Amino acid sequence: MIDKNAMALYVKVVENNSFSRTAQREDVPVSTVSRKISELEKALGVRLLERSTRRLRMTEIGQDYYQRCRRGLDEFETANLMVSDQQANVSGRLRLSVPPSLSDAVVMPLIEAFQALYPNATVNCLVTDRHVNHIEDGIDISFRVGDLIDSSLVARRLLNYRSVLVASPGYLQRAGAPAHPNELSLHGLVAFSRWQPAVTWILENNGETYKVNVQPRIAINDYAGVQSAVIKGLGISEIPQILCGPGLQDGRLVEVMPEWKFSPVTLSAVYPSNRNLSRLVRLFKDFCVERIQGLAPHAKIT
Repeated sequence: MIDKNAMALYVKVVENNSFSRTAQREDVPVSTVSRKISELEKALGVRLLERSTRRLRMTEIGQDYYQRCRRGLDEFETANLMVSDQQANVSGRLRLSVPPSLSDAVVMPLIEAFQALYPNATVNCLVTDRHVNHIEDGIDISFRVGDLIDSSLVARRLLNYRSVLVASPGYLQRAGAPAHPNELSLHGLVAFSRWQPAVTWILENNGETYKVNVQPRIAINDYAGVQSAVIKGLGISEIPQILCGPGLQDGRLVEVMPEWKFSPVTLSAVYPSNRNLSRLVRLFKDFCVERIQGLAPHAKIT
């Protein structure tokens, strides 16, 4: 028989990226955490984690197992909440931190659908591209793109998606379409930039990697502005598919060199700790995990 408590502990080890932090947060000895995970691996007959003195890394099957166990735990948590909480009685203020470019395309659809279920919940959004301090800024959940650096926080993976190179049909008709990344320097380029002096795009095609040192004619730290410039025919740019999907679908944008791909990135919901989450915050976190894929159909990795 598989120990279901060990399965839950495995999920927490992955999310904390540490045996010791998991032991501290669950108030059990590190040796217990290690033994439970070893017993789980033995019962399954596979290795779930590669261990070293510096870090933990999930094996390929360990990553699939984590995703399924996480969904199972979410179902249990949601079931318990449904029993103990009536939707009409869920109220309070939810404070979110959101990257500027994702507020309209991703987070507002989530908030709209959440408040349809829980009409007494209110939501405050801080739109910023900085990594907030959850305690000092009073943030319950922040949406972050990329790897989590702060080990005191917990991150729930929500979506994986790529950026794609795009241009307007009019621009390509006027300037021609590049066939290789080394031709991009001959084109007008629009870049997302946070004021840094250099912008680099790294593209990969069947094992071949090419680094583009971008000299943009326009640089702006907001993808809505980037996309607007591209649609107006001002050049070629990289835009996350989660944002440019509608433009590609209705023909305002065309993908350039689709065989050359950017590496995927992860959007996560980040919060201080599972232990002391309020009822409202836990409900919203679980709601995001369950519903975000349906509300962001253009995030599928191709």
